[in-house]
Amino acid sequence: MKKFMRTAVIVLMIISLLGVSSCSMIKDKLFPGQEETYTLPEEETGPVTIPEKGCSIEFPKRRPYEYEMDLTLDTEANTVGGHVVIKFYNDSSDTWKELCLRDYPSLFDKADVYAKQSKSGGGITEIINVKDSRTGDLKVRRDDGDASVVWLNLDEELNPGKFMTLSYDFKTMIPNNADRFGFSNDIYNVTNFYPILAEYVDGEWSHAGYFTVGECFYSEISDYKVRLTVPDGYNVASTGETKDISRNDGNQKYTFEAPYVRDFVFCASKVFANESREVAGVKVNVFYNNDNPPGKDMTEVIDVAFASAETSFKAFGEAFGKYPYSELDIIITPIAAGGMEYPNLIIITDYVCSKHMSQFYPYDLLEIITCHEIAHQWFMGIVGSNSGIEPWLDESMASYSELVFYEYIGGDRERYQTEGFSRKDASIVSKWKDNDKLDQAFSEFKSDSDYTMRIYADGKAVLYQMEEILGREKFHGIIRGYVRRNAFKNANTKDFLKALYDCAGKDNDELNKLVEKVFRTKI
Repeated sequence: MKKFMRTAVIVLMIISLLGVSSCSMIKDKLFPGQEETYTLPEEETGPVTIPEKGCSIEFPKRRPYEYEMDLTLDTEANTVGGHVVIKFYNDSSDTWKELCLRDYPSLFDKADVYAKQSKSGGGITEIINVKDSRTGDLKVRRDDGDASVVWLNLDEELNPGKFMTLSYDFKTMIPNNADRFGFSNDIYNVTNFYPILAEYVDGEWSHAGYFTVGECFYSEISDYKVRLTVPDGYNVASTGETKDISRNDGNQKYTFEAPYVRDFVFCASKVFANESREVAGVKVNVFYNNDNPPGKDMTEVIDVAFASAETSFKAFGEAFGKYPYSELDIIITPIAAGGMEYPNLIIITDYVCSKHMSQFYPYDLLEIITCHEIAHQWFMGIVGSNSGIEPWLDESMASYSELVFYEYIGGDRERYQTEGFSRKDASIVSKWKDNDKLDQAFSEFKSDSDYTMRIYADGKAVLYQMEEILGREKFHGIIRGYVRRNAFKNANTKDFLKALYDCAGKDNDELNKLVEKVFRTKI
């Protein structure tokens, strides 16, 4: 148990430390069929069933939103901006009188409370030329209590099923900050950087507060077409696939396409070197600082990264369903957290790229963080959730996936990593008080450390003990059922419990006792 606690604390600390141009290339075209009413495909409502091991995960029949962006990274001014066109429809049963955008970079303004995260704060994002394709110009109103919440009052209501196109120009400062959003040593991590349409849930626009521990972003599955201009010599990793690279007047223009993802991010640097390999049918690209390599032996580091990716795709593909995208980028660069996850791209901090940064064998922290972040491609990426309100649905699931990774490997490595989470070692959740629940919001935890221990370690234990109660094959099958039913949608705790009880039944007293103890949600 002591070995488990030592490992858990170290791993949790690593994971949780944490001019505008209007471009004419993108035309504000009407969304095809805008004059019509779009009827959503009927949701599957019957009992969740267990799919076969290693099943495919199909892109949905539901029409995705569309983002077209023409962007410029200005490394002299340290800004990113450009022109954005969002084509979408009202997928609720309510009439929309206003829209909500999330503008997270504005939280890095020097005058804002969140500026303490940054060595050099950013600024309030400039958002101009905001237009509704149906009525013309819209006014921008920021929320009084949260600079990241942007309201747009619609001059013409958007009825259920109706289409519209929203366009705007923006420019935001990139803070001098070696973290998930910032630049340091000529490396730019440009994530959650553009105003994105918020989620409309249960009669209102979701705008839960931003926090730095774990993940807090919440958005809709969309197709992205992006053109990004960077200075010549900059190497770029991104969500999706690179379709073209052209050079002109000292600049490079990248064209990216990313279908069925929740966000678009990129990392860019003139010091990036990268290596690509196909592993488990997926093209994996590893990027790192070639001028100041993160490890003494980069051959070993890169081999570990590729091996971890390969085992992740095999283990998670078998247990949860096959990765449906063609590529994944792994960026090794300094960030405060041990790792961060984004669609088709993960960031791993450079300080774990030493064989001496380990618990049981060389590079095991690099290995476990890589597999954790890749697991988020399923739990946050494929199955979305409101990670501010129910953070266990992505972080606990990704933490449990670490054990799935080591179960696939087997032997001593499985024994080392599962120690302390099993019922025979200790029932961690038996120490919980009645008001301590896994499915509570970030704001309800007593502290960041309380959140970290509950969501990462205890959540991992809860899911592992479910696996012990039901058996590995059955529990993995239940998760496949949960993933298949909720793929490319946003799920909640009820959706998980439905899959659990549809497949496991309700007559398992041990399972019922565990669920009643740790969840407030009832079905």
